[in-house]
Amino acid sequence: MLKPPVSNSEIPKTIGPFRVLRLLGVGGMGAVYLGERMEQFSQQVAIKILHPSLFPDAADGKIEREGELLAALEHPGVVRMLDAGITEDGSRYIVMEYVDGMPLDAYCDDHRLPMRRRVELLLDVLEAVEHAHRHLVVHADLKPENILVTAEGKPRLLDFGVATILADLGSGLGAAQPGSPAVVSEESVQDSYTVLYASPEQRAGERLTVASDIYSLGLIAQNILAGVKPSEARIPIQRPVLDDDSTTLLSGRIQTFGSDSLKSIAALRATTPGGLLAAIQGDLEAIVAKALRRNPAERFQSANQMREEFKRHLLGYPIKTRAAGRWTYARKWVLRNRLAACLGCVFLLVAIFSIVGVVRQATDAARKRQIAQTRLHDLVRLTDVLAGELYESVRGLQGAESAQAALLNSAHETINTLAAEDDQDTQLELELAGEYEKLARLELSRRPLTQDALRQLSDDLDRERRILDGMNRRDPEVLHLRERIPQMMQLRDAAAHEESH
Repeated sequence: MLKPPVSNSEIPKTIGPFRVLRLLGVGGMGAVYLGERMEQFSQQVAIKILHPSLFPDAADGKIEREGELLAALEHPGVVRMLDAGITEDGSRYIVMEYVDGMPLDAYCDDHRLPMRRRVELLLDVLEAVEHAHRHLVVHADLKPENILVTAEGKPRLLDFGVATILADLGSGLGAAQPGSPAVVSEESVQDSYTVLYASPEQRAGERLTVASDIYSLGLIAQNILAGVKPSEARIPIQRPVLDDDSTTLLSGRIQTFGSDSLKSIAALRATTPGGLLAAIQGDLEAIVAKALRRNPAERFQSANQMREEFKRHLLGYPIKTRAAGRWTYARKWVLRNRLAACLGCVFLLVAIFSIVGVVRQATDAARKRQIAQTRLHDLVRLTDVLAGELYESVRGLQGAESAQAALLNSAHETINTLAAEDDQDTQLELELAGEYEKLARLELSRRPLTQDALRQLSDDLDRERRILDGMNRRDPEVLHLRERIPQMMQLRDAAAHEESH
């Protein structure tokens, strides 16, 4: 691996047509400098001088030709390769746009981004990767450090296709080409890309495909979402991945963390350990698990497929990666239509309470009607006794007039009390009207017919008329009772005339 310069004198002053400003860092592929065009000082660039051990002796300019292909990648999420060449001392270099940003994982944790915002950043990353894949360019070295997030919150992908160029040049990152010289050591090849985020087939030295980037994206996603990072142990390049636990569901893996670690990971996502588990379980861990399948054919077939699954999750639709039952569909519908669901619940509750109220009122009305009917029948029998049998039994006795008056007054009180109650049905009203007519006839039979008796008789007939006026006048029983009222009034007038003479 290249070592950083120990003094400013070791930093080159110029690289090709670019002025070197300062050292940005040193990685597996070489040293990276901040530079600017000497003819156009306003354009700052990142210049990467590639480690000479990554190239065979006969490189024959293929990096320049491949660089032209990579330079054609125009996407806001991809840092473009601007130039490529060879320094005076024979070192190869590539020139890229300079991006002032933070690595994806550091940016998410530094800003304590919640889960939804982290997924949104992954959507942008996947869109940029899909753009490159459609142009037949594989990144081959996807990792958080190669995804810088700007101050505006936009992720930019670095080194897109650089590892693929090196692979095609025979560096060992891809399948060895027949007849290519084996000039690169296993250690230098391993250092040229990040083994921790490499796919099983990449570690085994097999040819790189889109599926290799998908695997790396799965490792990045589980780091960003759940804080699960690849093992820190050094992994030999040719070792088969037989003990890799990356296919274990995320919710199970994070529950193996200590309580303090889990609290810390959750706090960086602005949630609690319980909230983190709830967010991870289900959709997100299923998407990550599919991306991390050992068999490349079982992974997502494109970055866009993986992106669509994350998008469906954010929008509240069931994802296609795992089977969803009716309950899941219903729950997802409620989550993405919260207002409609709330209004529906309100209307449903109103309807339920309305139905309960109607049933209760109907039950109460039926109960009250039954009570009223029972009371009416009892009162009718009572008035019949008071104003009928007893009334006739005292006729002819000494003081009969006072006794009859007392009995009639008692009967009037009982009937008036019942008539004053609300919620009377038709049958009860008819019976009450008939009772008032009966009491009027008893008043008419009193002798001598006093003025008090005449007034009470008139009051009984008026009460009967008011009851009948509020009923259906076409009802035969109502018509029959109404026809008898004028007859009773004529009898009243005749009796009064007779008493006056």
